[in-house]
Amino acid sequence: MLAAMPVFAFFYVLLILPFLPDDGKGRTENMLLWPVIAAVTLALVLQNSPRIDSRFVRSLPILALTAYFLFAAASVTWAYSPYFAFSRVVVAILATIVIVLPFALPIRTTHIIPALHACCAVALAVSAIFVLTTPASPIGHPGYFTHKQELGILAAAGVILSCHEVLFRGWRRILALVTIGLGVWLVLASQSKSATAFALFSLGCSWFILLLCKKVRITPAYVLAAVVFASLFVSQPVEKIGWRLYGDATLTGRTGIWGFTNYQISRKPWLGWGFHSYYFVPNSPQEQAPGYIKDMPSSHSGYLQVKLETGRIGYWIFLIFVYASLHLLERVRRKDPVRAWCYLSIELFVILINLTDSAWITITPVWLLYLIVVAASVRDSLPSTRTVLRAGQSLVQRPRNWSKGRLANARSASAVTRAS
Repeated sequence: MLAAMPVFAFFYVLLILPFLPDDGKGRTENMLLWPVIAAVTLALVLQNSPRIDSRFVRSLPILALTAYFLFAAASVTWAYSPYFAFSRVVVAILATIVIVLPFALPIRTTHIIPALHACCAVALAVSAIFVLTTPASPIGHPGYFTHKQELGILAAAGVILSCHEVLFRGWRRILALVTIGLGVWLVLASQSKSATAFALFSLGCSWFILLLCKKVRITPAYVLAAVVFASLFVSQPVEKIGWRLYGDATLTGRTGIWGFTNYQISRKPWLGWGFHSYYFVPNSPQEQAPGYIKDMPSSHSGYLQVKLETGRIGYWIFLIFVYASLHLLERVRRKDPVRAWCYLSIELFVILINLTDSAWITITPVWLLYLIVVAASVRDSLPSTRTVLRAGQSLVQRPRNWSKGRLANARSASAVTRAS
């Protein structure tokens, strides 16, 4: 049941939440569900507390994510809108508990990716019905979502998962081939250019990065850090890439949004405006923006939005979480290269999509998918252990070769006895 909790949360956000009526004051079902499933998750974890792997809790990605949420909770005290900041940080923490905490126990992770892929396949099938039966917007079809970019990101993520599943036989390959066809068609229908480019780049680049890590004995975190460091010496790298790919250096007006966001960041550079306390709050400072910018629902950059809400301190804590998650993928590669390739493709896709859209720390399918992959990669990166129960003692963890060593010692003792 614990292993099913992250998949259920992903399914709910992907296929149930978009259809719940929203009157602008929040969905009652959404506000009730997260406390309930978080309480069930905590109860199940506490019931199995002797089997909690402390190495998972002490891993750097989990510690960094915990530190960020502690800082985000503290930001309620100086937030522009404390009420909204408090309610939103509580929901974000509850969702993280449901997604991440089950991986602290020795649950099976082999079925996580197939289950997530099946959810995406169903969501894409439902989206296909909407595309065929409802008119598209002037900028692309949103499917059953509110914006076309949401459909593009989902379709691209579904294609990435399908590329992993197509490597397996039977129904998994058949479902993957169908999902790839749906995903490619829906990405084109949504006219989401960034999602298309980032998905293709992530699939190819992740394979190259893992091959490079194997040859040079480094981790994906070092490769990404080197790329980021090199980009510091290039003036406006994202705008130049946009011009090369689409002939639009403004990235459909995003540069204007980023300019105003940077101005707002400069007003509260270290602590920010408070966690999720800037957009969709009464008398938001965004209303001071000129022209079309004041109507924007986000900063259209996940990194700028993290810096806007929690300042430089929260921004650097969050970057530690991102880089630490990439660092552990090298250990996963040594155990299962195919799974590491899938994990890195998804993580790299989400990292790239946040260059042009805001998807960090939101109750959206792409953020929950990223959290699941990070938690699973931390779980898979831990050294293998086997649970051994001695008579009259509590559960303890022993390495796999412990029993072999004990058997060898017993044989040596028996040989000495016979010789004497």
